[in-house]
Amino acid sequence: MKKISDGGWNYEVFEGTSNVGLILVHEVFGLDDYIRGVAKELSTNGVTVAAVDLFHGKYETDMEKAFALRASVTRPVLIDCMKRGLDILHKEIKSGQAVIGTMGFCMGGGFALYAACHLDFGFTIVYYGSIEEIDDVKELKGPVLLIEGLDSDRDMNWVKESLVPAVIKYKKRTDMHFYPNAGHAFHRPGTPRHSEGATKDAWNKTLKFVSQFQS
Repeated sequence: MKKISDGGWNYEVFEGTSNVGLILVHEVFGLDDYIRGVAKELSTNGVTVAAVDLFHGKYETDMEKAFALRASVTRPVLIDCMKRGLDILHKEIKSGQAVIGTMGFCMGGGFALYAACHLDFGFTIVYYGSIEEIDDVKELKGPVLLIEGLDSDRDMNWVKESLVPAVIKYKKRTDMHFYPNAGHAFHRPGTPRHSEGATKDAWNKTLKFVSQFQS
């Protein structure tokens, strides 16, 4: 892993061996070892990952303080950060024609999807994230993999009421996988919400989804 800074943003870059790169966006708490573990595992499967630190080294477990940090990431700020991450990955990938995607969990999933609606990403992976302006999906340039736990009413209501009608309307390829007996943030280990079975299956589907872009 190496650290790269650009325009005041810090990225932890985990080198892969294929033509595929990915900007990984953390949860509302901040960049931590959980997200680094996801980045490392992706890199062992050939993907060059830039794990972005949106909170500039700050990490909060208190939700009120965490949401205050989240509020500091306005849409223009997010787009600037993600665009610089794109540029970094294009420079880092030396194998073949680069295909760059984005991925995130919870807050990071929503941020990843929003960025993919406004920048030139080849694919998007969303673990239980959402966006407010659903018509933005009209501008998606690549397919989306959506992972959700069926026990989260909030997440599933957004999927049913907003996302599904939008992807049908704008004819966007979206691979959706829903897991029973799993709720929001089920992928994160060491928490009461964690579902080992759903996590394992979702991760296998994530790697399979990414593999279609690798050469």
